[in-house]
Amino acid sequence: MTARRKFAWGVLFTVLLSLGAAQAEVVDRLIAVVNKHPVTWSDLDGQMRFEAFEERRALSALSAADRHAAFEHLVQACILRDQMQGTAPAREDEIDARIGELRAAWQMEKDDSGWRATMVRYGIGGAELRRLVAGQIETLKFIEFRVRPLVRVSREEVDQYYTQQLVPQVVAQGNKPEPEETLVHQIRELLAEQKMNQEIDKWLQSLRAQSSVQVLWSEAK
Repeated sequence: MTARRKFAWGVLFTVLLSLGAAQAEVVDRLIAVVNKHPVTWSDLDGQMRFEAFEERRALSALSAADRHAAFEHLVQACILRDQMQGTAPAREDEIDARIGELRAAWQMEKDDSGWRATMVRYGIGGAELRRLVAGQIETLKFIEFRVRPLVRVSREEVDQYYTQQLVPQVVAQGNKPEPEETLVHQIRELLAEQKMNQEIDKWLQSLRAQSSVQVLWSEAK
């Protein structure tokens, strides 16, 4: 599944985020209350570091826009938390597999010392990484469970995509398109993914509208 997540405060204090600093120095402060859940500056700092770690971006390259995006992701996570009561916890093998994907992205599958040094650079401990990854897995599984039943792709939609989009693109590149019957499954999966993203956006917007979000940070408004 594509990541769907892509799910911010410089007021009265400073977060030191630099490539050479292993830990951010944070003066903690309440920055929002979401459905009675407190969101603090240190929550935001951790979210930013983890997102940068996932995307292999230097901490020194993070911007105010990245901080704001991380804040929105935190708000979304708080809202979803109330919806996920009773969700089955992520299995250890699922967590191991996701961490394996992260290590592969960093090209450190067998470089344990390099991997540990990278985690230190981003201020992320081993137990914290497993907790964050577990939260990701549980959220994605819950969203899949909640939204996937709403997604249907008809054969007519497959036909339209093949004739109106795929064939013109392939011909424009000077190639001959494959017969539609050989591509039905791939097209159906692509269209289902697109619809899934649309349904997730609508659902999350609806949840946000129904939620109590008190923002205490001026830059987020």
